[in-house]
Formats: sequence, structure tokens, C-alpha cells
Amino acid sequence: MFSAPRANVIESDAGFSIEVLGRTGMKYREGDRALFVDSEVLAPGKGIAIFTNSIKKWDAPNGEEPISPEKKAAIISNIKAAIDFKQQPLEIL
Repeated sequence: MFSAPRANVIESDAGFSIEVLGRTGMKYREGDRALFVDSEVLAPGKGIAIFTNSIKKWDAPNGEEPISPEKKAAIISNIKAAIDFKQQPLEIL
């Protein structure tokens, strides 16, 4: 189940959230870990594009922890589910 507790934030009861940080950038949070995802808000009605090559490692203090291909796929899936909740298109690049 998803909720939108404030503008540009989508939270899941599965323990993760995303926050769109303006026209570019997204913060993905999972428990006590977070990472920045390069993204771009597209023209109205066109949704959001995320650049998956930016999903490499967690932000400090977990920055030494690499993200496995399986975890990266799970993060992308979580982002997609959150954006689907808002009924917006997502372009995965």
C-alpha cells in the first residue's frame, strides 16, 4: 500500500520511499539507507525518466556498500511501483 504524506513524496508500507527533488533527481530511501537516483521530470503528462546507471551505491554512511545487480533491479521495481501509484508514466533509461 502506498501513501503520499507530502508533495513529491511517495511512501510504501513495504519500507521504502521516493522523493522527487525538483525537475532533476530523486531520493530513494529504504530503512536507514538512501541513495540519489538521476532522474528528470518530463513535460506535463509524460511522467519521469530515471537513469539506472546512477544506482551504484548507498549514500553515506553506507557508501562503501555496493548495490548488487539483484538489489538494483529491486530498487527499480520499487520506484516503478511508486510512480505507478501516482498514475504517471516512468521511462527507465
